[in-house]
Amino acid sequence: MAVLISAMAVFLLAVRATHAGALWRDECAVVQLAALRSISDVFHTFQHEAFPPLFPLIVRAYTSVLGSSDAALRIFGFCAGCLLIGAFWINSQWFRTGPPLVGLALMSLNTTLFVWGTTIRGYGLGSAIIMLIFGSIGSLLLAANRERIVIATLVCLFGVQILLYNSVLLIAIGASAVAIFLFQRRFKQALVVSAISGVAVLSPLPYVPAYLRARDWNIVVRGWPTSYSLWKHFEVALGNPGYSIPWLWYGIAVGLIGVFVFRLYKNRSAESEQRQLIWFTLVVCGLSAAGCYAFLRLLSYTTSVWYYLAFSCVIAAALDLIASILCTTDWLRLFRLALAGAALIAAPFADWSAITERQTNVDLAAQTVSTRAATHDLVVVVPWPFGISFQRYYRGAAPWMTIPNITDHQVHRYDLMKLKMLSAHPIDDLTEAVRATLSSGNRVWFVGGLNLPRPEEGPMVLPPAPASRFKWDNRAYTDAWWQQLSVFAAVHANKVDPIPLPQPKSVRINELEETSLLVVEGWH
Repeated sequence: MAVLISAMAVFLLAVRATHAGALWRDECAVVQLAALRSISDVFHTFQHEAFPPLFPLIVRAYTSVLGSSDAALRIFGFCAGCLLIGAFWINSQWFRTGPPLVGLALMSLNTTLFVWGTTIRGYGLGSAIIMLIFGSIGSLLLAANRERIVIATLVCLFGVQILLYNSVLLIAIGASAVAIFLFQRRFKQALVVSAISGVAVLSPLPYVPAYLRARDWNIVVRGWPTSYSLWKHFEVALGNPGYSIPWLWYGIAVGLIGVFVFRLYKNRSAESEQRQLIWFTLVVCGLSAAGCYAFLRLLSYTTSVWYYLAFSCVIAAALDLIASILCTTDWLRLFRLALAGAALIAAPFADWSAITERQTNVDLAAQTVSTRAATHDLVVVVPWPFGISFQRYYRGAAPWMTIPNITDHQVHRYDLMKLKMLSAHPIDDLTEAVRATLSSGNRVWFVGGLNLPRPEEGPMVLPPAPASRFKWDNRAYTDAWWQQLSVFAAVHANKVDPIPLPQPKSVRINELEETSLLVVEGWH
């Protein structure tokens, strides 16, 4: 059953790799960061993305061998997803437990794994490594020999260099193991785990100055999330698109805790080795939840589902370990098999629409404009982050700008966006470019369309930040500028035509980067 459900997961990963299509802006930013002229440029620029320098350097090495085509990069994401599935099997060997039925069942129903764990970002690879961190440190409770210590050290160092978020989870895992060792008066082993965790957590310290510099501009992306919003986003990450799936996670967790408490009450002489693993796992879950909550509140970003992938994988690995230890009676073993069998059957139906979703259609807009726009036309891309993916796919002769006009589209330059928000005349250059293009008889192509307000309201006009009611909300300022330029174009143009994109109607586009195309021409 474990082999079958693993094969189903690999099949779904392959389906995702062949249906995801072009790279969306976050992926393009990583690929373009990795492709900068020199490695020193990567170290100078990495703080504009979400990962320490090691991940873009891995992408750099990969693309230097296999190329940077969309197909080659989708294979990279497929491999990261396979490693995550393989981590369940590796952990089962380290803990000397049965096949990872419960963990594989839960993750096979988790669309976050298939969609966001396979993007060209560090979340998939980082989540696979954090599972191996859980297994390598937890296995030291069984045998703290030299080989396992070396493996745990290397895995921990690698994990925090791929995904900074893993440092929080590593602290939770390491502290849990230390607590068990101290309770058992195994002070030498506690010191070893403390040293491994401490060295790994401190290894990203050289990046602190770069991240501190980023604090000057990342105010424009902070969202001040509430506890409720964090919890609801976590639930979506567990079960998207099926909102009943989080209750499956809750039910399994409560049921396993109930079985454990019953076993403690009925059999106080249970094997200490198994009991210590369960206590270790329970402490990991508690500390991980507290640590992730504190980290996300401190980060203060509006969270997305991929933020929770690594944490979800730790919880899945923990539940799988507890189930493998406790499900020894016939009825519990049958229930565990039934759960895996149900997941095997349900996974394609629960995930298919999201797995076959196209990641973006900006590439289609870029290709259409490339073939139809004349040399003296103007292309306007909105919102400005779409310019990152547009730059990757646009091959036309017409010049292009974004709203606002950001000069660098290699990575997410929120520092330049902040300067625009501070400006008293942020889109004067865009307005003049549109006027000059239309008045000379040429066309303006709007990738993203027009954003026209209701006639009785007029376009929204905001003072330089943070004087408006929106403070540092970069999306509100982008919408205001978009409205202003849209009204200007609509008032002065003689003709406004929507342009259909060459995409099948049956194909769903990810809502985070779905765009449209419109052309305006004439002047009065």
